[in-house]
Amino acid sequence: MKKYFSIYWLAIGMLLIGLVNACEKKPVNQFYPSRIFTPTSISIIAYDTLVNISWPASLYTSTMHVSYTVQIGRDSTFQSGADFTLVADTNYLVVTDDTLADRVKYFVRVRANAADGADSSNWVYSTSSFTLTGVQIFGTLLNSDILDDAVRLNWTPTAGVNLIVLTAANGDTMHVQVSSTDNANGMIIVNGLQPGTTYTAQIFAGTKSKGLITFTTKPALTGNIIDLRGITGRPTVLYDTLPQIPSGSIVLLARGQTYTIPSTYTFDRAVTIMSGMGFSTPAVLLLSSNFDATGKIDSIRFSDLVIATNGAQYLMNVGNTATIGTVSLVNCTTQGVFTNSLIRLKTANDTIRKLYVNNCIFDSIGVQNKYAVFYANASSSAMIDNIEIHNSTFYNIYYFIREDNVHPTSCVVDHCTFNAFINQGGYFINYTYFPSNFVLSNNIFGSTLDPTNANWIKSTPNLTVTNCFYTTDCVFSANNIYGATAYNGSSTALFRSPSTGDFTLMDANFAASYKAGDPRWLP
Repeated sequence: MKKYFSIYWLAIGMLLIGLVNACEKKPVNQFYPSRIFTPTSISIIAYDTLVNISWPASLYTSTMHVSYTVQIGRDSTFQSGADFTLVADTNYLVVTDDTLADRVKYFVRVRANAADGADSSNWVYSTSSFTLTGVQIFGTLLNSDILDDAVRLNWTPTAGVNLIVLTAANGDTMHVQVSSTDNANGMIIVNGLQPGTTYTAQIFAGTKSKGLITFTTKPALTGNIIDLRGITGRPTVLYDTLPQIPSGSIVLLARGQTYTIPSTYTFDRAVTIMSGMGFSTPAVLLLSSNFDATGKIDSIRFSDLVIATNGAQYLMNVGNTATIGTVSLVNCTTQGVFTNSLIRLKTANDTIRKLYVNNCIFDSIGVQNKYAVFYANASSSAMIDNIEIHNSTFYNIYYFIREDNVHPTSCVVDHCTFNAFINQGGYFINYTYFPSNFVLSNNIFGSTLDPTNANWIKSTPNLTVTNCFYTTDCVFSANNIYGATAYNGSSTALFRSPSTGDFTLMDANFAASYKAGDPRWLP
C-alpha cells in the first residue's frame, strides 16, 4: 500500500512541475521572410489625362516600411525596358499626362522593394494595357472644311496653344505655327496638302497635346475639266458654255460669283456643275427659267452651289422624254421661293434611275402650288426608281416625295431634319405603290404647317422606321406618324431658331444620346 501511495505522489509532483514549465513565458521568434511577398494583382483605371494604378499590399509588411517600384512601358513583357520608373510609399499611384504621353498604349509592372533584410519581391505584371485619351479641343470637321489641298481646322480657344503638327499616312509631317490671333479665333487654314491623303492633326500648347483629329483630303479632280473661274463679267458664261462641252465634263464655277440661266436649258449629255474648291461662299446658280432634259443621259450632278430662283418654279422640270441614270445634289442650298418642285418629271415614261441627295439645305418649295419637292407627275408613268437622301435639311415645304401609279424600287431617307412641312391636305410621302426597300432612319420631324390638314404617309407602306423622333408640334390630321418616338418638346424648344433656318439642337443630352437629324446641327 505504501508503494502505490509513493507512486501516486510522485506522479502528482511531476504533473505540477509540468504545469509550472508550461506557464513559464518563452520568447516567440518573429517571422522575417527572406523575400518580400509579391503584390497579387494590379488595378488600372485610366481617364483622359491621368491613370490610377493600385495593388494590394504585400503580405507580412504591416510592421515593415515597404516601398514599391512601378514601371510603365510600351512592351507587355518589359524586355525592351520601361519608359518610366516610379517609386511609391503607398500601394497606389496617380500618374498624369505631365509624365505620360496621350494616346499611347502602356503596360504596368509592380514589385515591393527590399526592406528589413528581405529581398525585393518578384514583379507582378498587369493583365491589360491602358491609354490616356487626352484632351480634345478640336471641333468636328465638316465636308466643307476639307479640300483636295487644304483643310480648315477649328478648336476651342485654349491658353498656350501655339502649334499644330500634321502627319500624313506615309509619315511626312508639317509644322504649322498658331498665332495668338489664330488661337483667339479658334480656326486656321492649312494649305499645301496632298490630294486623297489621310492626315492626323495634333494641336499643342507648348509640349502638351490638346487634341487629335484625322481627316482625308478630297481626291484631285480628273476628267475633262471646263474651268470658268477665270472668266468674269459674263453672268451667262455657264449657259453659253453648256451646249459646247463634251459629255461627262466637269464645269468649275468661281466661288462667290453668280451665273444666270436666262431661259430654259435642256440637258442632252452628262455633266457636273460645281463650285471650284475653296472656303469662300459657293457659286450662285440664278435661274430665271428651269433646266430640262432629253434623251438618255448617264448623270447630271450639281455640287457645292447656291441654287437660286429669279422667277423659276423648278430647278429641273423634265418635259421631254428622258432617261437619266443619276441626278445628284451634293452640298447645295436653295435661295428664294420655288413655287412648284425642285425636281419634277412630267412626261410619260420619264425616268431617273437614282436620285442622290447629300449634305443639302432646301427650303421654300411647293407650298403655294401644292407640289412635292421631288415629284414624278401624276398619271404620266414617270418614275424616280431609287431615292437616297442623307444628312440634309428640308423646311417650308409641301409634299416631300410624290410618285403615282409606278412601282419604284427603293427610298432611303437618313439623318435628315424636317420642319414647317405639309399643309392644305398634303402628305409627307405619297406613293401609289410603295418601294420594296423603304427606310426612314435617324431623322427628326419638327412642326407641321397646318396640323388640322396635314397627313403623314399615304396608306400603309412597307416601311422601316429606326431612331426617328417628332416634336410636340409635329401633328397630323390623318395617317398619324408611326414608328418614330415622341420628343417631349416643341420644335422651338428643340431647335435654336427654326424660323430663321437654324436647327441647332438645344437639348445636348438628346443630341448626344441619339445622334439624329442632319449632323450639321449637332451641338
